[in-house]
Amino acid sequence: MKRLILPILLLAASTLTLHAQDAPPVGGWGGGQRGGGMEGGIPGGRGTGGVVTAISGSTITIKTEDGDTYQILTGANSRFMKRVDRQPEPLKITDIHVGDAVMAAGEIDAKAKTIGAVLVFVLTPEQATQAKKMHDEFGKTWTAGEVTAIRDLDIIVKRHDGVSQTISVDENTSFKKRADSITLADIQVGDRLMAQGALKNGNFVATTVSIRAPGQPGEGRADRQIQAAPGAAAAPAPPKQ
Repeated sequence: MKRLILPILLLAASTLTLHAQDAPPVGGWGGGQRGGGMEGGIPGGRGTGGVVTAISGSTITIKTEDGDTYQILTGANSRFMKRVDRQPEPLKITDIHVGDAVMAAGEIDAKAKTIGAVLVFVLTPEQATQAKKMHDEFGKTWTAGEVTAIRDLDIIVKRHDGVSQTISVDENTSFKKRADSITLADIQVGDRLMAQGALKNGNFVATTVSIRAPGQPGEGRADRQIQAAPGAAAAPAPPKQ
């Protein structure tokens, strides 16, 4: 169940805002995940993704990468979207078909394996392939999380999956906050960052470190837009049996 909500919301943010150029490629999808208010996610981040196996009324059934079956519960306030040539295109549930790859953000019940969706995003085959690739590379070529400590040239972050990862920097690492260049000294405990780099002898060495400011694509903006969507505070209830 330790799958990534971050890339789901990165994809949603890039679609809704149309400018997520400084975020890494979208990635990571699969089994339902309930995070802890981390980088890129809804506070207490929630989401899941998989391949559609059935559609009945307002309920979309998917099979996740883990092989779990989840039901995406939609309602009048749920939004359906896809991205075409970097432009958001609204959809209806009738535009979704068995075999489509989808991601959903909303209130997840991991025990019941349901998610009350405020956003359902349909991926193209190319986007689904990219998502899988980025999921596999998380923690290896890119990582993200909240800074919990800074020790000399090491930044320790807590990822949303609960893993603590050390990011090492050196003279070749560049630091940014929005479009501004900063230094290691400007980073503080509690900041949320995204880093790109590579594993060297099991240690993540960053080439770029970006502090994610509120309102920036891939983090706070995605939080607010998904939370502000009508019905976000009250996800659709499961259908009566």
